[in-house]
Amino acid sequence: MHMTTTREATRLGEREPLWTLFRVVCGLSALSWGGLALMAQLEHHYVEREERLSRLAFSDLIALAWMVPGPVGCNVAVQLGHTLRGRAGAWVAGIASVLPFFMLMTLFAIFYRTPLIRAAASETLLNHFSVVLATLIAVTWYKQTRALVRGRLEWSVAVLACIALFFAHSPAAYVVILGSAFASGWVTSPVQKARLEISVGSGDRQLLLWLGVLVVLFAVPLPHDYELALLWPRLAGAGMTLFGGGFSALPVLKTLFVTPAIGVSDNDFTLAFSLSPLSPGPLLNVIPFFGYLIDGWVGALIATVALFVPSGCLVVLAQRHLYQLKTHPRFEHGMRVLRAVTTAFLAVAVLKIGYRVPLQPVYLVTALFSLVCFAKLRLPVYAVYGTVGLACGLWLVYRHIV
Repeated sequence: MHMTTTREATRLGEREPLWTLFRVVCGLSALSWGGLALMAQLEHHYVEREERLSRLAFSDLIALAWMVPGPVGCNVAVQLGHTLRGRAGAWVAGIASVLPFFMLMTLFAIFYRTPLIRAAASETLLNHFSVVLATLIAVTWYKQTRALVRGRLEWSVAVLACIALFFAHSPAAYVVILGSAFASGWVTSPVQKARLEISVGSGDRQLLLWLGVLVVLFAVPLPHDYELALLWPRLAGAGMTLFGGGFSALPVLKTLFVTPAIGVSDNDFTLAFSLSPLSPGPLLNVIPFFGYLIDGWVGALIATVALFVPSGCLVVLAQRHLYQLKTHPRFEHGMRVLRAVTTAFLAVAVLKIGYRVPLQPVYLVTALFSLVCFAKLRLPVYAVYGTVGLACGLWLVYRHIV
């Protein structure tokens, strides 16, 4: 036991080369479908294999990643890089975790704009993929609800959030709902006298101020002439409202992108989210796709930076104050209620996707097939999409021949 502890301490004292950090994180990200898969592979490599971090230290990184907005897997990678090599390591690990799906989703957007792909993406295929997406979100909602929504307060705010989100049509509503949820958890905490004392430097205060400005810019209604001009700062602000995984981002990002001023159609938006599980990375890998549709390669790059960089900066800032945040009961209670509200985003996403799909027996069969694959057989997402796409293609060919 003593020898293991000594060896681990030695490994922790070594400096991870930046190129090695980039190569490892990029390789693991390219083989990770979803943020949870990336976290598992990072833990296996740096905790079990290389012994760079203790299991307890890595669990702290995961816990903090769930507490801040943004993609959880990428947030863990950023923290890992910061732990191993400081600020430079955070940037290197963050870029490495984003690069694989940035390239793949941008390439998909390029080919998506060709006439061949446009013709292949028929309305029937889009509807079937939408059903698969809705089923996947529904299964995710069920799992998250069982894990996050337990007490009477959590259930109450989750139900109220569902009702509010269903009728919400502005970004301000999402900010108000999330802020109200955290405030209700803070106020109703069983421990009322605890004080949150954190010493924040001038640089950190400026960062928090700018992040707050971005959130306000996202929430405030703008004239149509300014929606496109301020799209990327508003996207950065939207990223500060995304808790609970990529599926919860669907209604938020739809409000931002599917407008006459931006030009992303409802079919383009749904297809991007439907196919996002086919690419490595978190479900927020759709961002480069939308960016490319709006402004080519430059748009894909700026959109990716706008969404992923602010949350990465915030999680590094929070990591420096991890102990105070974890041990403060009122803050933790507020986060519990906030996490419960994020399940409402998933429920509303299922309702809105299902509302668009025609109520026909063939789509109900696809829903039942997807439910069995995801909930019982636990098949990979790409296998389900591939099977449904192949079956739909054969059916369309058969109908054309007959």
